[in-house]
Amino acid sequence: MNYRMVVDSELLKLGIPDRFFEYAESYANGAKALAEKMAFDKNEATWPNAAVVLMLSVHSVELFIKGAIFKFDSRAKIGHHNIEALFEKYCQIYREEKYYFDMPFQTEYPGMSEEEIEVLKENKRPTPSVLYRYPIETGESEWEGSYGFEASSFLPVISGLLQDYRRLRECFT
Repeated sequence: MNYRMVVDSELLKLGIPDRFFEYAESYANGAKALAEKMAFDKNEATWPNAAVVLMLSVHSVELFIKGAIFKFDSRAKIGHHNIEALFEKYCQIYREEKYYFDMPFQTEYPGMSEEEIEVLKENKRPTPSVLYRYPIETGESEWEGSYGFEASSFLPVISGLLQDYRRLRECFT
């Protein structure tokens, strides 16, 4: 049997932003592989697998955005996991259209007034990286809401993210 040992030292030659980009792409590749498995094997189409695909995907986006922010400011202070806030910061930094990408984990409020939106924003929702990581909120309570996932519909989303990551990395150099 042939073994191929991989070691973390391969990252040492990369700067911090590029390490984030590499991890972002790897998490997205993992999400894509499991989503493909779910799409083509009905026995794999389970909520736990869906939650893992979503967790890997959302974490991928978080890491990519953090890498881009670090590319702009190597000493940026990013001590949270709120990808909507991170994406907002990304958009403030990278205003040119060539830096745009469709960030799939955004809350939308179609047809709602500003007052209704503010009320909803005040309700503390778990970050997606927490929501999809754990099967229940606590040992005694379920997550609020109803959640669903369709793998074949999500494959173009994750494939698009991977294409955007590669395109944007070229823009950052």
